[in-house]
Amino acid sequence: MARIPLLDETDPALPVEAAAFLSAAGASRGRLINLYRALANRPEAGTALMGLITTVYRKDSTLEPRHGELAYMTATAVNDCYY
Repeated sequence: MARIPLLDETDPALPVEAAAFLSAAGASRGRLINLYRALANRPEAGTALMGLITTVYRKDSTLEPRHGELAYMTATAVNDCYY
């Protein structure tokens, strides 16, 4: 069981800020992963993290997104950082 609640984007009681964050996260990644559902509890923190990820990993990158993701996943596996 998650210690931080995973917010459901289809929940009609979802706060407006959380719904907006989940919508933006889903649009930027193509799908929602549980990390974003947890971050929706603090949309301002989630937005800041998405900005950091965009700046560090994607903005002005010469790599295709799929190659950048492959490098990221390789570094994660090599460092035993399994999500």
